[in-house]
Amino acid sequence: WFTNDICYQGAWDLTASVKNGKPEGLKVFGDKWTTVYEALSTLPEKAKKSWFEFDHFYSDIAFPEALPIVFAEKPRTMIDIGGNTAKWSISCCRYNPDVRMTIVDLPGQTAVAEKNAAAAGFADRIGFCTGNVLDASTKLPSAPDAVWMSQFLDCFSLHQITKILKKVYEAATPETNVYVLEPLWDKQHFEASSYSLMATSLYFTCIANGNSKMYRYEELVNAISEAGFELKTAHHNLGSNAYSLLVFRKNR
Repeated sequence: WFTNDICYQGAWDLTASVKNGKPEGLKVFGDKWTTVYEALSTLPEKAKKSWFEFDHFYSDIAFPEALPIVFAEKPRTMIDIGGNTAKWSISCCRYNPDVRMTIVDLPGQTAVAEKNAAAAGFADRIGFCTGNVLDASTKLPSAPDAVWMSQFLDCFSLHQITKILKKVYEAATPETNVYVLEPLWDKQHFEASSYSLMATSLYFTCIANGNSKMYRYEELVNAISEAGFELKTAHHNLGSNAYSLLVFRKNR
């Protein structure tokens, strides 16, 4: 349904999207937005449902294996960048009774996340930082124990990824663990999985933002390292969809 409801009509503008570096297909939903993320809260209900179900379906499967890895370090405060509907933050609060989460996202997403956090009974443990993480005016909470980004960085170009991680660098301490959960196309079990991930890049080109894609392991690690981080550990093959959990810390 995601392909039908979100991608099909916009795919007619794929050539223009490649030439212009902009999501020219997004105009099928209106001309007010520069990325699909700004449009999410106002999409038609059927399209909105398809987008969120697609967005969460694959990464959520990796959460049960990611949680013990993250909480082995006993974080008490965690920033969830691109927290979307609060699924990860809620999962963390259920897994650990002491952790306090802060979701960073656009206004439309944090409004939904706040309702979901309250409905789950964690309004007192999940806070919010509303804003565009690419904007200079958006400041991240300082000195968190952990920073989490689940299937978030593939929404940006390599240059933008480095820019975002420089902002994370400013907020982090030398002891802050930065976790990046992504499906990397060169770390898949099967060739068909790699092909499917690479094909998903067409959605990013013509609908999402015009300049990002699904990344391979080395180029994503290099973009994050350019911001001043060092890869400490890499956990591959999480969940049935072979996600990778990369753990970074500041270079000392």
